[in-house]
Amino acid sequence: MSSSNVVSLEPRGLSSRETAAVTLAEQNALFTAALNNMPHGLCMVDGEGRLILCNPAFGAMYRLPEMLTRRGTSRERILEYGFSTGQGPVSGVAEYLARSAEAGPGQSIVGELALADGRTVRISHTPIEGVGYVATHEDITDRVEASAKIEFLAYRDTLTGLPNRTAFQRGFDAAVEAAERQGEMFGVIMIDVDHFKDINDTLGHDAGDALLLNLAKTLSKAFRRGDTVSRLGGDEFAVVLRGLNGPEDLLRPIEVLQGLLRKPVEHSGRSFTISASLGAAIHDDPDADPLHLLKNADVALYEAKSGGRNRCVVFKPAMRTQVEQRVELLREVRLAIAQGEFDLYYQPVVDLVSNKVAGFEALMRWNHPEQGVLPPAAFMAAFEDTDLSLQLGEVAFERALGQMRAWLDEGVEFGRVAVNISSEQFRTGRLASDIADKLRAWNVPAERLAIEVTENVYMGWGADVVAETVCALHATGVQIALDDFGTGYASLANLRQFPVDRLKIDKSFVQNAEDDAIVRAVINLGASMGMKVVAEGVEKPEQLAALSAYGCDQVQGYHFAKPMPAGEVAAFVRGFGGV
Repeated sequence: MSSSNVVSLEPRGLSSRETAAVTLAEQNALFTAALNNMPHGLCMVDGEGRLILCNPAFGAMYRLPEMLTRRGTSRERILEYGFSTGQGPVSGVAEYLARSAEAGPGQSIVGELALADGRTVRISHTPIEGVGYVATHEDITDRVEASAKIEFLAYRDTLTGLPNRTAFQRGFDAAVEAAERQGEMFGVIMIDVDHFKDINDTLGHDAGDALLLNLAKTLSKAFRRGDTVSRLGGDEFAVVLRGLNGPEDLLRPIEVLQGLLRKPVEHSGRSFTISASLGAAIHDDPDADPLHLLKNADVALYEAKSGGRNRCVVFKPAMRTQVEQRVELLREVRLAIAQGEFDLYYQPVVDLVSNKVAGFEALMRWNHPEQGVLPPAAFMAAFEDTDLSLQLGEVAFERALGQMRAWLDEGVEFGRVAVNISSEQFRTGRLASDIADKLRAWNVPAERLAIEVTENVYMGWGADVVAETVCALHATGVQIALDDFGTGYASLANLRQFPVDRLKIDKSFVQNAEDDAIVRAVINLGASMGMKVVAEGVEKPEQLAALSAYGCDQVQGYHFAKPMPAGEVAAFVRGFGGV
């Protein structure tokens, strides 16, 4: 190839040295343009920790004045400026510097620094042999916040901010691993709010949410910072307690929690307390399978709820058999209700002045196909189950009103029939209207019906709902009886607040001669307040004589008759001399 065919790359009229200078200038311009337009901050620092250069993004990121972006500025002055303006690193500086010092040429070190103004910066640090290092600074605040939000949604309950079911399971799995690897003792507590659905139904979901938020704060106060306090969903909460030294470490925060729960919650001008059932279990046997702990805590919780709620039960192995028996009983009761095996027996109430039958109390019986007629004590667990209690209450009213209609049609003078009302029936908020509808459907006068309510129902959660219900029923002519008086917590103030027609003295007082003063006091109290007093459990002539002498109005018990099937009532009334 001839030299005439070679195209010169040198600018026309420039020497090689001049051409090199032009090329270098162009490259510097390109480098400067790239540096100035980088979205991330970049700085180059010499071996003495002094700035060689930085781009505008670096200065803007840390809001540095122009003088601190000049060559020779020490790294310490830049850090001091950040601290003085409230945007310096709050953590991770020492670790970052130590890792940077250990890095060799070409080894990139990536770290994240949290700044005092809430931002997070990721720094990629690369040593350069003979120079120092070059580092890029990227503001990843948005990314960190997005990641935190995703983390929150994945592992946090949106209402209370507590760890959710997934986080609880993660905490439980970690405790199991530590127990198996290191023999660590840990515990689990399951917590259910008592009658939470009724709070939502009667006070509204805002009140329910306020209660849950209050409980979440209370739980956080009762337990240690390292304990996993979680909301599993709805009104269910759970706690994993790690590093226990013994059962007392499990029981101590429970006692604190129960104390805190006694404080009333204020919402929209109303005050109410949180009642909760707790089931606890502890893994303190290295040979036991820690995975059983959740089931054990559930069994203890079931025991707490079935035993009356508002209490804590710690798991014992014997409970598992008891729970299994109770579950089987409830299954049989459901089947028995469907097959119509439940009926009412009637025990007469006798008026002592007229010596006539004043009425009857309707008492549930189970016509068991194999065991015969069973009293309520044999299936008491069914009355402690919300759904079954309501179903049995429905059966009682339908049977009682249907029988009353039949007696009216037959001309049987039975007086009044008293039906026992459970707390679950009151909590529906529909009891008064339901009874009114049933009375109309069966064409039974309200004056023929009495309802018996225990003191604990009057004084339990939703006392205002109970008061509104009994007032509405009383206004229609339904008689109100306060059952088992003296065994609960009713006071004189409660007797004035609720319309009570009859006070029923519990048989435990009537049958114990040592309680004679209590019996007389209740009779005098009833007389002073214009209420009839009925003594239960009268079995002996001397009991009847004493009650008559004290001025008791009415009595019932085996002395006159045991509860009898409906078919025997008419003959009993005729034989006794009528109503």
